[in-house]
Amino acid sequence: MNNGRIWCVVNPTVGLPLFIGGVALTSLTVHHYVLSNTSWIGDYWKGSSKTSVSEVVPSNTSSPVVLRTEDGKAAFAINVTPATGGSSSFVLKVERLPGDLALATTDAK
Repeated sequence: MNNGRIWCVVNPTVGLPLFIGGVALTSLTVHHYVLSNTSWIGDYWKGSSKTSVSEVVPSNTSSPVVLRTEDGKAAFAINVTPATGGSSSFVLKVERLPGDLALATTDAK
């Protein structure tokens, strides 16, 4: 065991309960702060229904994310919109922006 000589200084009947108690106290403290600082845990415990896709992602905001090359030129536009029909699916649309056709070629060095 690595660092096995610690038990020559601290008796295992004292050290092990202190170590395990410290781990348990830290775990309970972290869980308390996480559960008391979240807004959704109360609704989860009460059994509230899940939020629908239309509430999470409004359909009227469709500004695409633009990916750029190392030199700052726009290369691709990514747009994510909810699928029709009330399902939890999304439509992902990736478009290559014009003028950056040099991205398709690679150096053969």
